[in-house]
Amino acid sequence: MNNLQASISLDQNVADYINQEAEKVISIYRRLYPSRELRFVFREGKNPIFGEAIVTEGKAALHPGQLGADYLGQMTVPSPQGDGLSVTVTTTIPRLPLPNEYRQTVAPWAPQRPLKPVFRLFPMLYEQIRYLAEMLRKKRSDGRHMITALPLGKGSGLFSAPGAPANDKRPAVLIGMHWLEVGGAEKLAFDTIRWAHEAGLRVFVVAGIPELQRLQGQLPDSPDITFLRLDRYLPHHLWPRYIEDLIRAENIRLIHIHHCTPLYDALPQVRSMTPWVKVIDSTHIVEYADGGYPRISGVWSNFIDLHHVISGELVDYYRNTFHVVGKVRLGRMLDRDKDMQAMPEFNMQATQKSLHISFIGRLYYQKRPVIVMEAFRRLTRWAVQNNVELKASIVGEGPFLTTLQGLARRYELQDQITFLPADTDVPALLEKTDIMLLPSNNEGLALVCYEAIKHGCIPVSTDVGSQYEIVPPDLLVPLPPRATVRQILSIVDQLWRDPAFLARQKQELLKALSKISGDMTAREVLMPIYRDAARNEG
Repeated sequence: MNNLQASISLDQNVADYINQEAEKVISIYRRLYPSRELRFVFREGKNPIFGEAIVTEGKAALHPGQLGADYLGQMTVPSPQGDGLSVTVTTTIPRLPLPNEYRQTVAPWAPQRPLKPVFRLFPMLYEQIRYLAEMLRKKRSDGRHMITALPLGKGSGLFSAPGAPANDKRPAVLIGMHWLEVGGAEKLAFDTIRWAHEAGLRVFVVAGIPELQRLQGQLPDSPDITFLRLDRYLPHHLWPRYIEDLIRAENIRLIHIHHCTPLYDALPQVRSMTPWVKVIDSTHIVEYADGGYPRISGVWSNFIDLHHVISGELVDYYRNTFHVVGKVRLGRMLDRDKDMQAMPEFNMQATQKSLHISFIGRLYYQKRPVIVMEAFRRLTRWAVQNNVELKASIVGEGPFLTTLQGLARRYELQDQITFLPADTDVPALLEKTDIMLLPSNNEGLALVCYEAIKHGCIPVSTDVGSQYEIVPPDLLVPLPPRATVRQILSIVDQLWRDPAFLARQKQELLKALSKISGDMTAREVLMPIYRDAARNEG
């Protein structure tokens, strides 16, 4: 790397960072082109998230646009075999993030330009318009997206299928994540990394979406865990060849896909070139617009050995939409040792003089944070009328944060609402919270509802996805924005005013949690598969 340092004057920290990233780039392309001479042209990226790699098989000619002020330098890695064939990789290296970008890289949300005056004057009217647009898009999307499983032929038998090569390395698993950021699906993916490692597998992790991958520091600190930055430096069309080479070189026996589109797209290569590898996936939520990852998973179902799902709704979805039965396994996102030992005591009592209500979630439109704020505004009035001291907490970060803070000032709710960062001690907060609001426009089966009940907090949620499996009917609210707020207010009032209603909801919540606890957990479904892979069985 000396030629890079010599070509431009850099702060030592920046130089160290660029050298570390360059080594990741070289490692990726050395695996993809093990016998070629590799020629790299590095430029400094304008963003902190992703590189822009262009791969040319051969010696590519440089053009002036590659030699501007952002040009860092170039280097050549000789062919180990001296065969004379070259590959040129031109890529940017993302700049180091600014201090504020470590918390948030997405620009603050702003209403669409023609509707800015509407949001400024009537935020809920804007929400209503956006809701109607969402419903129209959902209606129009019906029939536009493939809902048939792709066929997978078994071959004629005239040609022998590839066999697993001899490999003395300990078996490994490849786990594909959406990204390494905060989220319920990511929580499960991190759990599976730990479980696979516990089962004795070496673990390779990739992410489908470029990001800062803020949670990569939470990967187990072990030489058996490797995070490959394909999301930054490998174009998607090269993933299939790379995955095949990785499987052969590292004795990968199992692929586990968590919402990772490039890994789904690599399945034809995996199935045809490495048929001994077992493939499983985990899915969480059917999205409005196009079905989301369960639909993608269903389309690829013939290439996948087992679908793990986290809700009963998804079992029905695979059966009713793709006619997949027999290889869909329900495994709840519960810890049987920690979550099911004792039923909780709920915090709230009827007619109590103070009430603590929280919202916990990423501040993106999916969670409908503007509706959360409108609900808090209406609940504040209700509390004054009933001589109740209301305290509200909003936990989360995202592009809507500044909008919510502005609305809090506009509604004069600064004294009632506390904004808390995403790394807040959520269990400790829930221990002090009476009611949790979750007015999302879309959910699978929200993990935070499990958390709320475990810590004695009553969840009130929109009736979307599989929320009905954990939230009783009387605590579910309709999706249209005004109806959502109206029903939240009615439920809170009834919980506070009516001891019999409150007692019944507590019983229903415990009943739902007990019923779900009777199902297998994700760990119970997945650990046998990991252990088989570790023994080279399956």
